[in-house]
Amino acid sequence: MTHKLRHSENKRVRYMQRLRDAWLVFCFIVAAILLLNTWHYKSTFSNEKIDAAFEPITSKYGIKIVYEVSDDYFFPEERTIIPAGPPRSSKIKPIYRRVLVRYPRILQKAFDKYPVDIIKRYLNAIYFAGEIDDGEAKYAGTLDPFRRIVYLVDNGYYDDEQAISTFHHEFCTMLLRSHSFYVNPWTDNHPKDFKYLWEIYDAWEEVREARLSVTDEYCYERGIVTNYGLTTFSNDLSEYSSMIFTYPEKFKKIMNQYPRVRGKFLVWLEFYQKIDPIFTEAYLLGEK
Repeated sequence: MTHKLRHSENKRVRYMQRLRDAWLVFCFIVAAILLLNTWHYKSTFSNEKIDAAFEPITSKYGIKIVYEVSDDYFFPEERTIIPAGPPRSSKIKPIYRRVLVRYPRILQKAFDKYPVDIIKRYLNAIYFAGEIDDGEAKYAGTLDPFRRIVYLVDNGYYDDEQAISTFHHEFCTMLLRSHSFYVNPWTDNHPKDFKYLWEIYDAWEEVREARLSVTDEYCYERGIVTNYGLTTFSNDLSEYSSMIFTYPEKFKKIMNQYPRVRGKFLVWLEFYQKIDPIFTEAYLLGEK
């Protein structure tokens, strides 16, 4: 009986050793693949090649493209009253180069919506990241209005339209920081009892749950074009820009059906026309 138990124990030990060896081999293979993958993209998409791909944009618009994570990502002084880029406590992961190489085309498509002078005047740089996590939420984008930097975050899951939409959102906020905006004509289009979610809740999770719990129709009826626009006035205005510049046909259908959206579009349009008269309804949405 003892011999059988010892034999069984030996078999179990050998099995565990083989399992451990297999796991070590698996880990080695995974690590090797990751290293080869990193080497491949670093060698295939070197800094020189990345910079050359962006050169038509950087030279035309006079902006800087930053994709290496460094202290320069953060505002050099203490946090100001107006947010200026990601908080210093944020965890930032660099953008994958296979994702980054898509962006010269994406940015050019986004920039084409504006006169060249508008981009030159209000944008100094675009900083890329694969992830920005401030401990409460992960960013899709943000901005530093003092240094005129737009941060674009893409972990590889965004399609071109989503990436373009993020730029228009952040650039609208940049314009808002540089120009006066009369809020009353905007909010006059809301129902009398309407409040932005950050006026109701104090925590990001509460705001997130509230905005994700509503339907598109709920938003449209209140003059809001996406549930993210429910959060603050600034996000509301910027979501109009995102949809108008990225999905004009979709926006036009919503506007034609919901009067409050139409009313806020006219206020939005007046704001953009003060920046440049090229922004007419026909230019943005085509003929009625």
